[in-house]
This record gives sequence, structure tokens and C-alpha cells, in this order.
Amino acid sequence: MPLFSTILSASNEQSSATSSTIPTLIQLFQTKSITFDENAKLESHAVLSYQALEVSSPEGESKLFGQRRKANQIVTPNLGVWNCCVTKDKLVDSLLIIPDNIRHYCMTVDLSDPSMVEPALSVLHDTLVRLLIEKIPLNTGIDEPIAATTTTSLTQLKTTQFGLASKDKPSSSQMPAESDDKIKISLMICALVSSTNKEDYQETQAQNLILYHLRRYAAALNCTLCFVGKTTIAEEVPILPLEQVTYCWREWVLSEKSVDGLDNCITPDNHQPDLIETVLLRNAQCAGQWNATEDSLWRSLPPVFSGDSNKKNLEKHGEIGDEGWLSQLRVSVGGEQAVTTSRTPAPETAATEDAAVVSSFFENLLKK
Repeated sequence: MPLFSTILSASNEQSSATSSTIPTLIQLFQTKSITFDENAKLESHAVLSYQALEVSSPEGESKLFGQRRKANQIVTPNLGVWNCCVTKDKLVDSLLIIPDNIRHYCMTVDLSDPSMVEPALSVLHDTLVRLLIEKIPLNTGIDEPIAATTTTSLTQLKTTQFGLASKDKPSSSQMPAESDDKIKISLMICALVSSTNKEDYQETQAQNLILYHLRRYAAALNCTLCFVGKTTIAEEVPILPLEQVTYCWREWVLSEKSVDGLDNCITPDNHQPDLIETVLLRNAQCAGQWNATEDSLWRSLPPVFSGDSNKKNLEKHGEIGDEGWLSQLRVSVGGEQAVTTSRTPAPETAATEDAAVVSSFFENLLKK
């Protein structure tokens, strides 16, 4: 055990020293991350890994430090990436080993399933808030100069909720402290675009709804937003190819005055709120299914959970859409059987009983 403890301690010290000497960012993700080593797999029990990358020009190729390479080929890492899988309760404790001088955070979210975007991004959001509170105590660091590239404050994070409709009330609210305005970070949202085409009208509108809420969320946080993939999802959405991500990250981390020069990204102070609340809002509507102005994302696209996760989601947002009363209606007319019997009734008997239940149900409605 002492031998393994010594090796683990040395490994942590080496990774901390490496990340403190080269530009470094923290990538938070839940189901899918941006990684540049095809052979690297994050174990199910692991929540933290580190990539040391050699970043060249956009035309060049980024290499993973330590990856198999040709003889006499020198790989010098010039970008460090901490990959943090937000699935464990002790994630914040694990992140505390990362050097305190890192102020660049990237939240990576997968758009392949629109109904799961809101739960995933909400978990990343809450984790980032807890991490900032733990790493930057409220009584320290508030007198340090604020860099021009740190455009997202802890106050904005506490008062912004992803997926909230403009005319809906927030499900929860956090009261920011006076010093939260001075706790600022550089934040980037990387949305992984699915390559599958949306042929169904409702699927297309669901994609437009996600796009609207991502743009609205990024504007509220005044952070950088980029869509990573190969397929264009809308005319007004720039696509960042995967092979250019590392160069974009390095330019973003090294920026000292402004990040306006990032290609294929929507940068802070360039979100066009008027466009978001007019054109994008109209494109996000789906008649008969949801009203993007009044229905928040968790009501428009209710996520499908199982077991306790579904109960927690209902407790957080309340009954989702019409599922509450529809499920009660199905039970009342015999559509669902709470208790299964070992003997199946005869077809005629079952039909008679179902008809009686339906008749009794509507008679009770007329009496009321």
C-alpha cells in the first residue's frame, strides 16, 4: 500500500505541475466528451482524467501526449484538458485537486436526444456552481483584477436556469451573494451535433427548440457557444469541425483581451438577443405540442427516466405536460392494471367489464 500511495501521489503532483505550466481548461460532461485519443476509454468508476495535447494550426493534426508515434517524432504538449464525468456525487471533491489558477471551463452536451439535453446541462450547471463555491471561497480572491475574457460570473450562474421559457417561473432559485459578481470565469458550451437527419416535422421542431434554448442560455451567461460536428443544423448556426476544436480551445485559453476572433463560435457580447427572441423563438414553436414562449423545455420535451430518477425529476419540475392526468385517465378506464391476476378472464367478460368501467366513469363526470 505505501508503494501504491507513493506512485499515486507522484502521479497527482506530476499532472498538477504539468497543467499549471501549459494552458489548461476543464471539460465537464455527462454522457459524451470531446476526446482526441480513440483508444482512451474512461472507466465506469472514474470521474476524472487528463489529456496533454500538442496543438498545431487548424490544418495540422493535434496529437495526444504519450500516444504511439513515429521514431524521431517529438511531441510537445501545449494544451492540457481535464475531463470530468459528472455522474458521481463526489465529483466536486475530485475536482479540488486541480490547480486553482484554472479559470476556463467547457460544458460539453450531446444533442442526439433532445429530451435529455435539459437534464444533462442542468446537472453540469449545478456542478459548476458548487465547484466555484468550493474552490473560490467568498472571502478570498474578490480583490483580484478581473480579466476581460472572464465574462461569466457566479451571480449569472446562480440566477440562470437552462430551458426556462420566457413566461414561465423558475422551478428553483439561488440567492447570489454580493461578492458573486467578482467571481468570474471563462465559460464555453460545446454542443455535439448529431449527424442524423431530422425527417419528421416534430423532430425538426424539437431540434429548433433546443437551439433556441442554447442560444438563450449562452446569452444570459454571456459565454462562448459552439456547435461541434459535421452537419449544419440551421443557416444561422456556425459548425465547428471536431479537428479544429483543440486549436479553438488553445486560442480561447490564451486570449487575454478578447475572444471575438474565434472562428465558427458565437462569442460573448455577440449573441444577438433580438434574433433569439424573434426568429429563433418562432422557429421553435410546434402547434398542438408546445408553446415555446410559455412551456419550459422540461414540459415541451419531457425526458424519459426510470425508477427513482423519474420521481426526482417530477419533484423538481412538477407534473410534466399532460402525463399526470392522462395516466390517471388510463388507469380509471382500465387501460392499466395496477395488480396483475394469474387468471385471464374470458374475452366476453373482459369486454363487458371494460364497457361498464367506461360507462361508470363518464356518468360520474356528468354528475359533477
